[in-house]
Amino acid sequence: MKKVLFASTALVMTAGVAAADVTISGSANMGVKSIGGVTSVTNEIDFDVKGSGSTDSGISFGASVDLDASQSNTVAGADVGTGANDPEVFITYEGLTLTVGAVGSAGDQGGLKDVGFDEIGIDNSAEIGAFAARNVHVAYSFGDVNVAVSMDSTSGTNTWALGVNGSIDAFSYAIGYAENGANDTTTATVGYSAGAIAANLFYVNNGTNTGQGIDISYTSGDLTLTAVYADNNAAGKQDSYGIGFAYDLGGATLAGGFGEAKGVSVADLGVSFSF
Repeated sequence: MKKVLFASTALVMTAGVAAADVTISGSANMGVKSIGGVTSVTNEIDFDVKGSGSTDSGISFGASVDLDASQSNTVAGADVGTGANDPEVFITYEGLTLTVGAVGSAGDQGGLKDVGFDEIGIDNSAEIGAFAARNVHVAYSFGDVNVAVSMDSTSGTNTWALGVNGSIDAFSYAIGYAENGANDTTTATVGYSAGAIAANLFYVNNGTNTGQGIDISYTSGDLTLTAVYADNNAAGKQDSYGIGFAYDLGGATLAGGFGEAKGVSVADLGVSFSF
């Protein structure tokens, strides 16, 4: 459900604390995407600026902000990105982390893989959870287990969530629950990874409908092949399926996928970079 950025650049500073630094990490992609027979060239840029430090007593702290831009900004008539997004401030001590800001819901756990260099939306048929925005998030990790709880202190409604994820040998699990006033969402994902094979089973109940899906991947050397099927029980055509590949070029990835998302043909081909 979520994208990961890779850190590579650090500006080291001292400011009266035991250690402090600012890192700039990022990702970008470009390629061709087809939706319902309409083909276009697209690109996306995402930079993450993160400052972190620690006190002499062992407390870690920091803040981060995203700088994003995509082809949609140009299409809309602007040649600039969306500016600074997702501001967060955190403090950590002995495995316990408090984050305040544009944090995700603790109930948004697990999910399915998608295919394509920019994802073509196959997993969206199953991932129908209702997760309200949160601004307070508390997480604690011990061993291979991670637990979290989050809340929205600004909505004035009973919006909170909790989640847990971890691994046992070749299996992984992720369970989430979110209460959003009128809607409650429960998610569960079970994964398996051994050798060249990896797979995930996903289920969600958003209080109105249920969604489910499966993804299976096979890796040989630098090449990974992935197949995904997703569906939910809402009215109309909701099932989606796709197959794709990703080839690791070393610092860059060539990827593509094709399939059908809720009755619409989708496909893409392009390259992604990380810095």
